[in-house]
Amino acid sequence: MKQLLSILTTLFCFVSISLYATETNTAKKTTASKVKIISQDALIESALTGKTALIEKALKDGFPVNHGDIQKRTLLMYAAFNGHTNVIQLLISKGADVNATDFSGSTALMFAASGKNLPAVKLLIKNKAKVNAVDSNEHWTPLMWAAAEGQIEVVHYLLEQSADPLLKDIDGDTATSFAKKKNHQAVANMIQSRISEKQKETEKTKVVTKTGLFGRKKPVSNSKNKD
Repeated sequence: MKQLLSILTTLFCFVSISLYATETNTAKKTTASKVKIISQDALIESALTGKTALIEKALKDGFPVNHGDIQKRTLLMYAAFNGHTNVIQLLISKGADVNATDFSGSTALMFAASGKNLPAVKLLIKNKAKVNAVDSNEHWTPLMWAAAEGQIEVVHYLLEQSADPLLKDIDGDTATSFAKKKNHQAVANMIQSRISEKQKETEKTKVVTKTGLFGRKKPVSNSKNKD
């Protein structure tokens, strides 16, 4: 299993791609020449540091809100990684796809869940971010990211939002096992408690369903009909 640290480390590999360098249309080139060219690495830095001014200008000048770098990471993902709700809200208001994925299938919610970013997590989920999204590389979920990093408040909220604690990655690990491996025992206990609650709820549902299926037996009367 690849370490989460290696995934997060690559997050800061900025790429200097000019905003308008690839434009081939003459009309677009004319428009671009009228504004100050903004490099993508500058926009990424703004997203990571929670600054909206440059991002707002770039979006106004035509920068595609869902454009990704060479690793397919969008500005929303970078903002989510550091929990900058102001940038997240701006990008969403401009049409950012909260469920867009990077080269490994990771989403903005996964990046947000890895840190102390509960407000960002709430904002993303409020805007329809998929709680049980699974990446295409290790099959990690937002809950696994949060559990592995010991983010107990995020874990609690994700569980409240129906995050599935039983999902497994490609190695068979669960959010609980990730928490235990990183010595986040309180997180592991919380997840295990939720699993136990779900199991009890399932058993109750089975009993109710069975009772409804067969109905209740009517008491047999011992009295005899008299002529």
